[in-house]
Amino acid sequence: MKLEEQVIPERQLDAAYQCTRIDHEIKLNINCKPSPARLTRIIITLSIYKHADAANKLLSRDNNIQIEDIAKVINNVDIVRLNVSHGDQNWHRKAVNNLLGASEQLRTQLETFNPPSVALDLRGPEIRAKIFKDNPNPTGDTILVKGNHVNLLADSKIKPSGKSSSLWTSCPELPRASQVGDRIILDRGAVSLSVDQTGEDYIKCKVMNTGRLSQDKIIQAIDTSSLELPGISEKDDADIDLALELECHFLIVSHVRTSKTISAVKKRIEESSTTHSICVLAKISSSQGVDNFDDILRVADGVVIDREGLQVDIGSEKIFLAQKSMIAKCVRVGKPAILTHRVSTTDVKVKLDLDLLANAILEGVDGIFLATGSVVDMNEHVKIIEDVDLVCREAESARWQRQIFHELSYKITIPTDSTHGVVIAAVELSMKLNTSGIIVTTTTGRSAMLLSIYRPRCETNSNWNEDIEARVKCGMNYLRQSSFVKVGDPVVVVGGWRTNDQGFTNSIRVVYVSLPPITSIGDDFEETW
Repeated sequence: MKLEEQVIPERQLDAAYQCTRIDHEIKLNINCKPSPARLTRIIITLSIYKHADAANKLLSRDNNIQIEDIAKVINNVDIVRLNVSHGDQNWHRKAVNNLLGASEQLRTQLETFNPPSVALDLRGPEIRAKIFKDNPNPTGDTILVKGNHVNLLADSKIKPSGKSSSLWTSCPELPRASQVGDRIILDRGAVSLSVDQTGEDYIKCKVMNTGRLSQDKIIQAIDTSSLELPGISEKDDADIDLALELECHFLIVSHVRTSKTISAVKKRIEESSTTHSICVLAKISSSQGVDNFDDILRVADGVVIDREGLQVDIGSEKIFLAQKSMIAKCVRVGKPAILTHRVSTTDVKVKLDLDLLANAILEGVDGIFLATGSVVDMNEHVKIIEDVDLVCREAESARWQRQIFHELSYKITIPTDSTHGVVIAAVELSMKLNTSGIIVTTTTGRSAMLLSIYRPRCETNSNWNEDIEARVKCGMNYLRQSSFVKVGDPVVVVGGWRTNDQGFTNSIRVVYVSLPPITSIGDDFEETW
């Protein structure tokens, strides 16, 4: 046997560039090492209720948890989400400030540390149910029994009073939009109701399955597609101001059904006096959102696919079709697609569907949003993130890179602009050389964004220092310290040709990783063009 046949290439190299899908899948090897760099982003939620202890321990710097444990969570998470549907603004303001403070502390203690971005999740055009105050259950929950009847009341005047068999709904239009026989789902499938009778300000429903309902849960009116909900509420307005005040990086708008909602949010941001830029992501949770997805994607900066909400609305047998279609559309236009995945717990263990996540990554998803509301223990959070990190790297290595690059690059209009052309050439060069990283020297960030659209297999590092040499040194040191590259590995550098960075992205160079520290840019460059 030849020596090259005994060595198993890393990152599924034998499979990545096969000519056919069958050959690609045949060449996949379970003994192949995955990439050391995870390209898919991980998002977690800090909830005020179910795992408030874990959230407070993570955010507080005055606790008994070792700094290494906190670092494991923050260092391996790319985005921290705060759900403003729960808790007041003071809690979220304190959470963000403490998180930023903890990140600064870790930055000084760790050799390489990427502080997580912060995302604020707006309520958006949603319907919620509230339990009345005379509910006998001391926990604030109520149990709805199959066969019993429950009233959904939409009159704001009777909100403070009532019986435990009645629920107040936040949507005054719901009774007029509902018909006998319609399905209404509470808390994403925890309880299913069937409409028996409607009035001007109430709906009488029959409980179809026994379930527990807690305060302030989502109502999904499955069969009332004509129901029109207000796009932006007064609370959403206040929460947008909070996101801009805290300089959050992402604003997630929940329950988006039409592009009007996203347009209204962006207009509200433009009308504010802030100069802070923020990415607006549309969360798709209903069949109306799927039907209007093209228009929503056109105005949104990215998409969050709410699998659990969609599954209740369109059915389990259709969810994979909607997911594949939406992810593919995002990949085609170069906008990020994030997939939600609920982590459930039992008395024995935490249930995490890693196979589902791996297939989503193969489809091209950019981020995994872990809904860990039922996970309380900090160590369980760390273990979940480590498992997801590993399956992400395995799945990313198993992508059919030849097909991905061909399908993304063949539709480019000819002639294209020079920056676009250089970026495509840089990605192709990184594939031919099997590079371990790409360094982008950029001022506006456009080159880095264009490069990410074409899905390179390796880690991409962007630098915007004034000096070109300093940018390359910084990027190379980061890749080396993060163990993404080793001595002798080729790295592609993309940027402007002039030393003072005047002009545009018009050059590609190849760098070979040398022993640290890098003394000068000339030691690493080898002329290739």
